[in-house]
Amino acid sequence: MLSTIEQTRLRVSKNTQVKKKSSLGQFLTPERTARFMAGLFSPVIGGNCRLLDAGAGIGSLSSAFLERCLSGGLVFDKIQLEAFEIDDVIHDELNRSLSGYKSKTPLEYDLFGGDFIEEAVNRIQFGHDTYTHAILNPPYKKINSNSRSRLLLRQVGIETVNLYSAFVALALLQ
Repeated sequence: MLSTIEQTRLRVSKNTQVKKKSSLGQFLTPERTARFMAGLFSPVIGGNCRLLDAGAGIGSLSSAFLERCLSGGLVFDKIQLEAFEIDDVIHDELNRSLSGYKSKTPLEYDLFGGDFIEEAVNRIQFGHDTYTHAILNPPYKKINSNSRSRLLLRQVGIETVNLYSAFVALALLQ
């Protein structure tokens, strides 16, 4: 399935305007990188997985994780995935990528189209189930010092100048 997702990645990347990619800090993860990142998880047998994919794009990273589950490298009784993607134009692609794994793995998933920073800050401040695993390729973009994102991050003690490090810090706090 990952090779199909890779073809989708190439098509979506080609058809997305450079200006839009730049404004979102969007870089869809190539298959080879996704496989490498999923391979970094230590083997697991049993238990439940709560997986975070912040900046999920079309689902390359989540799919690589799920492929690793299918190969037996990661075995869970239940996988609850929360995938965040702000670009609603690619939500159908993301849903299509993930839905293919529902019959093959013990997967349940939720897609969130809002702002990951706002949602994560709310979860940290008001409590929420924590994640057992996270796989992410955050957006590459600077954060304006007066932006809403910067103000939200400060509420949970994060001072950073770019979205990439902000997403990583938020993932670690959850």
